Amino acid sequence: MSNSSFNILQTTVNLELYKIDQWLRANKLSLNYNKTNFMLLTSRKHNPASFNVIINNHTISPEDNLKCLGFLLDNKLCWKPHVQKVKTQLSRACGILSKLKHYTTLPVLKIVYNSLIHPYLNYSIHNWGRVSNATIQPLTKLQNKAIKIINPINSRSLEEDFQHLNILCFPKL
Repeated sequence: MSNSSFNILQTTVNLELYKIDQWLRANKLSLNYNKTNFMLLTSRKHNPASFNVIINNHTISPEDNLKCLGFLLDNKLCWKPHVQKVKTQLSRACGILSKLKHYTTLPVLKIVYNSLIHPYLNYSIHNWGRVSNATIQPLTKLQNKAIKIINPINSRSLEEDFQHLNILCFPKL
C-alpha cells in the first residue's frame, strides 16, 4: 500500500489487516501474531517504530530485514543482505568441494557443484539481472573458485575451465 500521508497509510493498513483477520477467522484459519512483522519502505525519514500496525489487539513489530520466498529484503530494497547470505552458502560449498576433490571423481564433483552452488545462483534468476555487477562480484568470484577446485586440468583461462565442465558462468546465466 502507498499513500503520501503517513497517518492515512497507517489507518488504511490497520483497516485492511482487520478485514484479513476477519476473513481468516471466518474460514477457521489463524495468523501467528508473534511471527508476523512488517517493513516500511519510504523515501522519507520516518521512524518505523512510530508506525503502529495492530491486528486483533496484537501489535506487529517493524523489521529492517525480512525473508520473503528465500530472498532477504531490506527496507532500502538493497541486495547486499541477500548477496551476503548466498556468499556464505557458496563459501561453505567451496570448502566441501575442496575437501572432496581428493577423494572422488570429476562427475561426482559436478553433481556436488550442481547440488550446492548452482541452485543459489539460479534461484529466481530473472531478479539477478537487476543487480549491479559490483554487487554480485563476490558471487562470481566464489563460482570461479569452485570451478578451479573442480577442474582437474590446468587450463590457461577460466573460460576454458567453464567450457570443459560445460557450466555457464554466473553473469551469462
